[in-house]
Amino acid sequence: MDILTPSLLALIIVIGFYTEWWIALIGIVLLFAYVYGARTESRPPAPAGGIKVRPIVVQRKYVGPDSIYPRLMQMRVNPAWDTRPWFDQAAGAFGRLMGWAVHGGKPHSPREE
Repeated sequence: MDILTPSLLALIIVIGFYTEWWIALIGIVLLFAYVYGARTESRPPAPAGGIKVRPIVVQRKYVGPDSIYPRLMQMRVNPAWDTRPWFDQAAGAFGRLMGWAVHGGKPHSPREE
């Protein structure tokens, strides 16, 4: 049983006594039902003479690569690649052009990708 639930139910009972008596009555019923129904869970007993798991020991040497990955991985990336559709690229270029024109031909912020 945790401490938070009975505390909350006790708070509902106190609030009920200060406001409406039927709220306190409902809180008392809920608190009684919780305390009566709350059980502490216990572990089931271990079976007598249960199954014992023993590891399999392999006594031969592994032959093969240390890793499936090469020692030096290289990846070529062109920063100018843009995989967006052409209409998205065109809309972005048009927006940058309009921003440039509105700010009098001066770039107002760095380009974000």
